[in-house]
Amino acid sequence: MATIAAKGEGEGEGSNECSKVPPVDDQIHVPASLPLLEANQDKDQQLEVLYRTVPRRLMDVFSVRFVKFDKQALSQMYGCMMIGSFPTYVLYCRKHGEPLNVHPNGLVMVRDPDEVIQPSDCVGFYSCLFRYQAGADQFKDIKSKLLWNRVCEDFDTLLCRRVRCQFGKLKVKYAVYECGVTAHVDVTLTACRFPSASVHGWIIAHNSKIGEAGKSFLFKRGHSEGISIGVSHCEERIAQLPLARCKIAVPVDSSFTIVVNIWQCSAIDTLDQLIAENKDFKFDARLSGQDVKTFRGEACHINVGVTWSR
Repeated sequence: MATIAAKGEGEGEGSNECSKVPPVDDQIHVPASLPLLEANQDKDQQLEVLYRTVPRRLMDVFSVRFVKFDKQALSQMYGCMMIGSFPTYVLYCRKHGEPLNVHPNGLVMVRDPDEVIQPSDCVGFYSCLFRYQAGADQFKDIKSKLLWNRVCEDFDTLLCRRVRCQFGKLKVKYAVYECGVTAHVDVTLTACRFPSASVHGWIIAHNSKIGEAGKSFLFKRGHSEGISIGVSHCEERIAQLPLARCKIAVPVDSSFTIVVNIWQCSAIDTLDQLIAENKDFKFDARLSGQDVKTFRGEACHINVGVTWSR
């Protein structure tokens, strides 16, 4: 059953611009030479110089949205959406009989791949979706679309492709970073003044190079689908907020912002207790280490942690 958009959040279809992906050829960019490392540089400085010269290309899929669709068809949809590279990265996977996780505005809640996407020579988007019908499942051929190849120069910019799948058109927003790092995000509530709670709302993430047009939903729950969280009985009274996504690719030399909007559910929508509204947590991307920032609210404290890795 389709879910209800979270309070205070809305997103239109957005712009229609879609970056063209050039055809594949045999050109491969190779740095002309490696930098000379100074004798007085420590190990971390040397690694950073090398990393920036021979960068780790990373790809992030911000959102997948149905542009034109039949709500009834989506309510019966299951299957997989994948990024085809080497290896294959699964963005969405629902088994037969599982409830659908597509919002009324068409947004598909993509999940974390097992690892952050490292694009190979060619990267494609694949959909393998089914529609359950009494007696038999309806299935059409696997649909695919080229997103990126190794000679594409569209680094560190918002890219958009329209993909025709089994249930209508999809808009895929993504970016490929020429030099990227991985941000492992963790959100906890501490000093909670409630023994347990059902919470709803949304948490998004974006970076300064792409901007808010490339936002990713880490958490998104409507009032009717609030998720229960238990509070530990220790002195700190900690509750872990489960995220749909926690591993985000971020370009080096950018800032990374997480925006939190969450409420504590009540029996009546208008009586929901505000926990945090439009609270920004801003971090500078780096190659390694950990950062934690805290917002001290009336109901609890919100701790947002980011662990960086190459």
